[in-house]
Amino acid sequence: MKFRGAFLAGTAAILLSSASAMAADLGGMKGGSIKDGYVPVETHQGRLSGLYLRGDFAWASQDLGAIYEPPAYDLHSTSISSTTSWGAGIGYYFSKNVRADFTLDWRREADVRGTVSDINATVQGERQFGVKSMVGLFNVYYDFDIRSHFTPYIGVGLGFARNTTTHGTVAVTCGTCTAEFEGATEWNAAAALMAGFSARLHDRLHLDAGYRFLYMGNAHTGDINVVCASVCTSGSSADPIVSDLSAHEVRVGLRWDIK
Repeated sequence: MKFRGAFLAGTAAILLSSASAMAADLGGMKGGSIKDGYVPVETHQGRLSGLYLRGDFAWASQDLGAIYEPPAYDLHSTSISSTTSWGAGIGYYFSKNVRADFTLDWRREADVRGTVSDINATVQGERQFGVKSMVGLFNVYYDFDIRSHFTPYIGVGLGFARNTTTHGTVAVTCGTCTAEFEGATEWNAAAALMAGFSARLHDRLHLDAGYRFLYMGNAHTGDINVVCASVCTSGSSADPIVSDLSAHEVRVGLRWDIK
């Protein structure tokens, strides 16, 4: 998909630019041995560079590009419900402005719907199934140092999404047929763009709040199995494919600096 390629390429470019900025920032830090009188530079809000742990909760309004069934059927009246997610991660402060972390998020199942009404299709009707995801991202952030307890930030992430669909059914519009399908799992590249702020709650505890646009790629189900008593013809239809899953998230989390 053109959208997927453009977004992933753009995110990768931003990630590389952030890495270059981090390298430049680190290059400006003077080093030396302790016997030469070198003292480690305090970086993030008065703390030494080092590790941190994080936990996050998010509410997401989700979107999809399209749902289609090979070889020729595009579903209409498509929709995907909102969802929530929980996540955890580990990161490192590289300087007072630059930090990076790896995060894993588990997204709750969302309802997906779409309808085929083409008279040439094996089975007409509304498809209903669920999709849930596990998303892993390597993220780089730039913290704007304004010397206060509130620190705005921007960030970019690149990684993977494991999208899993659940058992589904079709509200068949043809005679006495019934149709259902099993779930399936698909791995995709994932990417994110982020903006928000951090609030310092304690010496080592920070509250992160902000917005994240998340791209998760595609998902697909198993083939649709059709069983008919009289009017329709029993058989199977190709699996529905959901393209370009994405989400607009409001995220809140806690970050704990490790001494």
